[in-house]
Amino acid sequence: MKGKRGLRRPSIVSLDENKIHDLKFQQKFDYAFRRIIFMGGAAVCSLVVTIIAAIIGINIIYNTLYQEERIQGEIRIDIQALSKAYLWALAAGKDDTYVRNEQLDKAQEKYTEFDERLAELEEIYSGRVAISDIKAHVAAIEECGKTMSAMYTDGSQSVEIYHYFNDTLYPAIDVLASDLKEVSAEITGVGQAIYRIILIIVIVSIILTVLFLVSIVLYLVDMKKKLAQSVIRPAEEISKAAGEMAAGHLNINIDYKSEDELGVLARELNESTSATEEVFSDLAETLGGISEGDFSRSTSRPELYVEDYQAIKYTLDYIVDKLSMTMQAIKESSSKVSMGASNMQDGAAGLAEGATDQAAAIEELTASVQTVTEQTRKMAESAKTGSDKALQVRNDVEVGTGKMSEVTDAMDRIAQASKQIEQVSKTIEDIASQTQLLSLNASIEAARAGEAGKGFAVVAEEISNLAAESTQAVKDTQDLVNGALNEINAGTSVVTETQSAFEKVRDSVDEVVTLIRETGEIANLQERRMDEISGGIEQISNVIQDNTATAQQSSAVSNELSEQSNSLNELLGQFIVKG
Repeated sequence: MKGKRGLRRPSIVSLDENKIHDLKFQQKFDYAFRRIIFMGGAAVCSLVVTIIAAIIGINIIYNTLYQEERIQGEIRIDIQALSKAYLWALAAGKDDTYVRNEQLDKAQEKYTEFDERLAELEEIYSGRVAISDIKAHVAAIEECGKTMSAMYTDGSQSVEIYHYFNDTLYPAIDVLASDLKEVSAEITGVGQAIYRIILIIVIVSIILTVLFLVSIVLYLVDMKKKLAQSVIRPAEEISKAAGEMAAGHLNINIDYKSEDELGVLARELNESTSATEEVFSDLAETLGGISEGDFSRSTSRPELYVEDYQAIKYTLDYIVDKLSMTMQAIKESSSKVSMGASNMQDGAAGLAEGATDQAAAIEELTASVQTVTEQTRKMAESAKTGSDKALQVRNDVEVGTGKMSEVTDAMDRIAQASKQIEQVSKTIEDIASQTQLLSLNASIEAARAGEAGKGFAVVAEEISNLAAESTQAVKDTQDLVNGALNEINAGTSVVTETQSAFEKVRDSVDEVVTLIRETGEIANLQERRMDEISGGIEQISNVIQDNTATAQQSSAVSNELSEQSNSLNELLGQFIVKG
């Protein structure tokens, strides 16, 4: 799958899936949002350039070009006012000296204003028209004005004054006006050039900003899709595996290879289910051997039982060891009982034969009585030993029953822990419900926000979907816990049945103990009787019939005991115990 992703080369508006595949989730988002921050910063820089260019252009246009145009305009207005003052003085004539002098004074004031305007213009103007030339032309006009004022005072005729104004003063004024027009034209050209430059910069910056914004939108769409895929696909694989586990399947394989959190979770889940499957397989094999009577071993793969599984191995080893020891003790006791029964049978046969031949051979009878007495004593001792062994077997069965009770208690604790897990799952489900409610509120606020909240609405919808999946996962977990509780209940039933079987074995051992005790009592009684026979050999003829009856009874009892002992040996022969 990595090969297929490698066929498509990532662009500036697409997220590199190969790059984020093995990254942790925090690193995925850091890598994804780093490019957004870069493009957003570029868009902001473009806008800043636009604003700076506009501010600089406005500053140049207002503080330089506008002020230059204003000053030259004011000078041109003053020139017109100057021409107007001289013309008014000419029109007043010689008779109206007041008006003439007033207009000449106004004309003289304009020269001062010229100097002020030119000084102000000189500070901000740096064009191709020399301010010194303009000042020279103003000085020429002022000289002409002085000459014209002198013509008024020296009695020159109005026609002469008019010709001087029209031929000398006005052409000088026209030269100054031409200089100012050139300044105005230059200012206009510079203003148009600055306007074009600023307009180009603004347009280019706006285009770049729009391109960056469009790239961000396209990248966000692609990033949303690929980040969602990098989370949804492994989540679906893990959810599928959890469903199979809930259905009772342990042989699962999650097809997702990555170094992110979900990849590590998938790998650990695969390893966990594989280890659990191997443990259950080994338990099934061991229990199968025990069910067939093989108590020679507990588990063939002890390396599987690590950490919390060790408690299962310890309990299994303990049960197998105890059962093996119990069966071994029963075998030994049964062998001794069988030997004692055989000896008792031989003694009873010898007693019967001695009673028959007693009349013929008293000495042989005495020897036979002594032999029977000795054998009876041994049988009594064997019966006592067998009784002690049977009691030991009964105690071992009691211990085994107690351990089975401890197993039942352990299963009850496991059931309680599973119920606590179910409570935690319910808490997670409540959190998921609160998350869905929060997502709904976020969707409502996003809808109120209109276009600006669309992206937030998508995030709210994804949160809602994640909450729904969390709720489903909690339900699956609850089903798995319920299944585990059912299995624990079934195991408890099996342990209860095993405990009942141990109790039956205990009852059977009690019966064997009773039987051995009865045999011991019979052996003791026979020993006392044989002592009586030894002490009163002279009365043997009178009690031959009683001895014969006793020998026959002993033979019957020994035969029955021998048959029961053989049956018990055949039954115990089906079990394999540790050597």
